[in-house]
Amino acid sequence: MLAVMMTPMCLVFLLRDTPGGQEVLLGLKQRGFGTGRIVGIGGHVEPGETDLEAGVRETFEETGLRVAPADLYDAGRVVFRFPASPGTDMSVALYRTTTWTGELVASDELDPQWHPVAALPTDRMWDDSRIWLPHVLRGELIDADITYDRSGSLVAQVSLIVLPDPKPARSTISR
Repeated sequence: MLAVMMTPMCLVFLLRDTPGGQEVLLGLKQRGFGTGRIVGIGGHVEPGETDLEAGVRETFEETGLRVAPADLYDAGRVVFRFPASPGTDMSVALYRTTTWTGELVASDELDPQWHPVAALPTDRMWDDSRIWLPHVLRGELIDADITYDRSGSLVAQVSLIVLPDPKPARSTISR
């Protein structure tokens, strides 16, 4: 049996406190995989780039906001498996931050908007988000493996481990 390579991806969750409670920046996907869904900020890790570097780049490209690598906290990893389309399987590095600079702007790929953490729009997100995203937003570090059904729309199987003591992400910048 041939092994299928997992596409390396990253997601960054920007969190802010407001008088109404904590909010997270998510975006309405405008094109590509997941069009029409509300998703996290992020995308592909480019060749020669670390997960952390991709998180910094993708955040700026999709939102206009700048995050510093030292301000991104490791939130774990989720592996997504799509049995009907193994070429779309992905391994996603997760990061969280409360620090950034710049002005929020939409891109041609994503229309970013703040959402209350207490009322996530999971009915407009991928089915898996209801399972692991609350852990990440609470500040937990996770290791998850999620398999979708043959339709690619519903979660069929989940392995979720909450790990102790999240630490700041550290990376050697590649040149």
